[in-house]
Amino acid sequence: MSTSRVDERHRIVIDKKTRAKTHIKAGDTVLIEPLNDHSFKVDVLGTSEKLEDDPAWQAIRIPAKLKKYIPPKKLEELMEETIWQE
Repeated sequence: MSTSRVDERHRIVIDKKTRAKTHIKAGDTVLIEPLNDHSFKVDVLGTSEKLEDDPAWQAIRIPAKLKKYIPPKKLEELMEETIWQE
């Protein structure tokens, strides 16, 4: 385990051993996911993967397009019908 400081531009330097072990190269894309107030998880996507192609990123960032508006009362009725059919 190593430590690193965050500089004034909010950059973090990853030490050489960690970069070698995780195969991080300059230009790679990383996905940073906050876990709580003081920690986060980093996944290396690499240069061949684009963040926009990641299904999890798409589900979070790209809103679903509605075909038609269903009022909340009608939606509740439809959900109840579906539950009773199972």
